[in-house]
Amino acid sequence: MNNEVGSAHFPADKVLLKKHFQRELDDIRQEAEHAYALDDEIDPVPDSAYRQTVVLLEILYNYDIPMPHIGWAEDGSLSVGWYPDKGMVTMGIYGDNLVIYNAFFEEKRQFEGICELSDEPVLSGFLTTLTNIFV
Repeated sequence: MNNEVGSAHFPADKVLLKKHFQRELDDIRQEAEHAYALDDEIDPVPDSAYRQTVVLLEILYNYDIPMPHIGWAEDGSLSVGWYPDKGMVTMGIYGDNLVIYNAFFEEKRQFEGICELSDEPVLSGFLTTLTNIFV
């Protein structure tokens, strides 16, 4: 993983954006399914997590933040994350319509929360804070 936030922003064309997300998620799905086939202690990532990640990425498109790193975890989740200097911001998606978000910057700057993917006021509050972090 890159330790710094890149300057890459979301593609301007929404059709290209969806194709980009789908390609990246297809690659992640193959990797996660292969790992699960080799190790039954890894939880499979549900199809709903992939669908909800696309929804989240489309929401992120509307904010002026860098393109996130997208990955999977052994607990059956997908995550989008940014790794600025001395910090980490992640959003986890398990396929249950919830977004678990957290940010850690040194010892004294931490925040975390959970909200429904459709809870726009809470989610937009976090994303506005995220936008301010990258300014």
